[in-house]
Amino acid sequence: MKSISIAIVTYNNASTIKETLDSIRALSGASYTYKVQVIDNGSTDHTREIVREYSDIAELILSPKGNVGFGAAHNVVIPTLRSDFHVIMNPDVTIKTTDFLEKLIRIFEQNPSVGMIAPSVRNENGELQYLCRRDLTILDLMLRFSPIKIMKRRRQYHEMRDMDYSQPFEVAFSSGCCMLIRTDIFVAIGGFDDRYFLYAEDADLCRSVRQKSQIQYRPELEVCHRWARASYRNAGMTKIHIQSLLKYFKKWGWKFK
Repeated sequence: MKSISIAIVTYNNASTIKETLDSIRALSGASYTYKVQVIDNGSTDHTREIVREYSDIAELILSPKGNVGFGAAHNVVIPTLRSDFHVIMNPDVTIKTTDFLEKLIRIFEQNPSVGMIAPSVRNENGELQYLCRRDLTILDLMLRFSPIKIMKRRRQYHEMRDMDYSQPFEVAFSSGCCMLIRTDIFVAIGGFDDRYFLYAEDADLCRSVRQKSQIQYRPELEVCHRWARASYRNAGMTKIHIQSLLKYFKKWGWKFK
């Protein structure tokens, strides 16, 4: 029987975490066991109280140092991981089918060269979110932050819109809102680089994973993501985003286009 660990990092997510945990509780299957760990980064709303109501499926872990950032919080569980596969989920993501984990196991078992899976991510209205990306470049980031929407074809190329999202394909950079990874690979690379407080840690993780295995998009694994895009609405978050991107390029090289 395969085992699956699920990690969710929360910070004032009372408005969404219940729906996320409900979707996990609805999962069914006799071919696996799963364990959910919710790492709270110092929430001041009712997030913790809500998570405690799901003690039958989820363990609440409190960050001892307050808000340590997305990657560092996810790394807290690494010493306890004994699973075959590890699911990294945002607290605003819901799993759409009850056989999600069974499909995940089957894909990994049938594709030994695949170390990480990128699921199909959709809005609440069912619209596809193009969250599979090619490697980050300076040009793509300039276009992303630019208030003037130019070079549409280049934007679409970065989001891999030239690929058929109804079929599996290899991915360079998968969104951190929902990552499905072999646990031994996640542990071997040391999890996330905790020098990133928020943003770009997913791109960084993918670069590390690709040194060991392939990342593959799989359309049959579907989740819903209530995308907030906080960094586009808040000057402070935009600053954090830019700082993370600078760290990314210093680490992996300055690729301009």
